[in-house]
Amino acid sequence: MKTLIDADYYLYRAAAGSEYEAELTPDVWTYLCRITDAKDAFDAEIARIQAITPDHEIVLALGDTTNFRYAVYHDYKANRRKYRRPAGYQALRDWAKATWNAVTLPNTEGDDVMGVMADAGDVIVSPDKDLRTIPGLHLDGEEITEITQAQADRNFYIQVLTGDSTDGYPGCKGIGPVAAAKLLNGCNSEPEMWLAVLKAYVKAGFTTDFAVRMARCARILRPDEYDHHKREPILWCPPAG
Repeated sequence: MKTLIDADYYLYRAAAGSEYEAELTPDVWTYLCRITDAKDAFDAEIARIQAITPDHEIVLALGDTTNFRYAVYHDYKANRRKYRRPAGYQALRDWAKATWNAVTLPNTEGDDVMGVMADAGDVIVSPDKDLRTIPGLHLDGEEITEITQAQADRNFYIQVLTGDSTDGYPGCKGIGPVAAAKLLNGCNSEPEMWLAVLKAYVKAGFTTDFAVRMARCARILRPDEYDHHKREPILWCPPAG
């Protein structure tokens, strides 16, 4: 069994927490990182997680340099391009890859790596609510909780409706989590949920193609949604029914 960790998140946090400003010469300031402090912070987080899942193998999930969603929706994460990464982040990431069992899948994010690799009994560790669209065991604080297939599917369709401003895809504008959950009330299958989602998009003046693209942005890949032979994601398609 594995503990699948959203390493990009924890590495970023460790680097940011170890960054400081320094004056190189009068009137010239820069950002520096105490990389040893960043490594210690990351190791401490891994140790905490390992203590909760002692019988599981630690696996770091890392995103590729690009991912398929950029081709699905041109503004995907465009809002993040103006922000710099913490000083030392890449060096810390390279160290983690050399030190731990780390996995990257071409053209995917770290979230997708966890979703594709997740088997029964594995534990997913990420603060990102997007991972709640993956059925299975999740570490929530210090407790392990289970998300059923039905819950994961419902969480996914809520995400399709609400979009994600952090990731830069809008969803069906004007629909928040409460309204999205209400729209899905009474739906007992994926085809029913997708029909409710599609009706909301059409009512708001959007096309079916746009709704599908939003769903593909929201979709965290699951075990059968990555072609390991071709080394590429299998895009989500509306359920038949």
